[in-house]
Amino acid sequence: MAHITKNKQGELILRDDWCIEDIHQAAGDLGQKISDDQAEDILLTVANNHDCNIGINWEVFYYHIERIENA
Repeated sequence: MAHITKNKQGELILRDDWCIEDIHQAAGDLGQKISDDQAEDILLTVANNHDCNIGINWEVFYYHIERIENA
């Protein structure tokens, strides 16, 4: 869930935190089970490779979960 917080300089910033439980939930939406290691790999992949024009959202996680299934 997105929320507003302040950085060290006191400026407002928007944060949208995701965790491995979110990845497990997305896998469940697809009728799949993944390990914690796979969920962590997906988080790292998304964090390091996401398209800023698309953002990070459920569809991005579904895509990466489906890639595991099809690998």
